[in-house]
Amino acid sequence: MKEKIILIVQSKLFKQVIFILGVIFIILTLFISVDPAPFLRFGYLGVFAFNIFGSGTLLVPFLIKHMNLILLAAVSSSGMAVNDSVSWFIGATGGTMTQKGKKLERIEESVKKYGVIALFFWSLIPFPYDLVGFVAGYLGMPYVKYIIPTFLGKFIRIILIGIGVMSLV
Repeated sequence: MKEKIILIVQSKLFKQVIFILGVIFIILTLFISVDPAPFLRFGYLGVFAFNIFGSGTLLVPFLIKHMNLILLAAVSSSGMAVNDSVSWFIGATGGTMTQKGKKLERIEESVKKYGVIALFFWSLIPFPYDLVGFVAGYLGMPYVKYIIPTFLGKFIRIILIGIGVMSLV
């Protein structure tokens, strides 16, 4: 089973589908940012679903005017954490890193040295967290130790963005 998952994830078709989905969600984010009204009819469930497939951090300034900040942060962070779980899973299923760049080495060193604290700070900043998830899974970090700081860092980031936007209005 593990080998089948690895083959699927490493396949050209899988990579193409992920790329196409990424482009679709970037375009969707731009449309939603311009006019979030159609998106708002799906409410918090829609925000959660959107964040499963792409980071909705860019949506916070537009949605904060219409939604409760704490709930918005909770559902956004939950969706992003589910999204980031895929990277952890890929790393945990035995994906190997054939070429380590400086960025991956730095992430790996910080996760080895600081553990969940490193995960919290990496998730707090706007950074391609998929690399962090992959490294945490690859290093054998238990899922619970990965997902809790991942959620908390993203939650606090969204709260801070929301507070910043509200202070400007």
